[in-house]
Amino acid sequence: MDLTRRTMLGLLAAPLVVRPVAASEAILVFAASSLRQGMEAALQGWQGAPVTVSYAGTATLARQIEAGARADLFFGANADWAAYLEARELLDGAARVVLSNTLVLAGREGEISPGGIEAALAALPEDARIATGFVEAVPVGIYARQALQALGQWDRVLPYLVQTENTRVAAALAARGEVARALIYATDVAADPGLAVEAEVPADLHDPIAYPLAMVARGPHPGRAALFDYLSGPEALEAFRAQGFSGVTP
Repeated sequence: MDLTRRTMLGLLAAPLVVRPVAASEAILVFAASSLRQGMEAALQGWQGAPVTVSYAGTATLARQIEAGARADLFFGANADWAAYLEARELLDGAARVVLSNTLVLAGREGEISPGGIEAALAALPEDARIATGFVEAVPVGIYARQALQALGQWDRVLPYLVQTENTRVAAALAARGEVARALIYATDVAADPGLAVEAEVPADLHDPIAYPLAMVARGPHPGRAALFDYLSGPEALEAFRAQGFSGVTP
């Protein structure tokens, strides 16, 4: 079974658990997988109610909220998915774009030749496999598709593209050498000592990488507004910056 099919089956098999939760329990945040290190760092300074973070691909999280899953905050990696939830009246107030990131072509440490993205892609064998997120739904995959199309490389790369449910899975495949390269975020590379950046993808080749934070309309926890303010405030933003995120709001 090829890697793309394996990851698709894993995504489809992931259980959705919906249960009533008392307001006294932890604040539940649905966060994009790429936010893991940043969230762990930011929450070290949080002084409020206990927080539980559920990490997955942004598309998966948005679909689970739409299906009725309980969450207090949504912290995605693509503004379109926040707009999707807002259009269905599933958010309480407008989403706030808090962070940005950088799309990179990465490979195993010691097996890359850092340079420009066009030269790096041209140097790969014709059948080299490149991992990224699902190109029609997962934010990192959407950005990767846009960049490859802008570079005129889409038709060449598509047959060998390994599409995964989130950016961390794509990063892991590259770190294990199961694919030649991965189109992932710079923060994914910073979190994995086995990976190195071969080339940054110019930001003008894809839509802006935006991390919207929003309160979920059905979220029951009374502390969610305070956590929303904290995660978009200066102390948390400094922690995210230390983990490699960029383009944060003042």
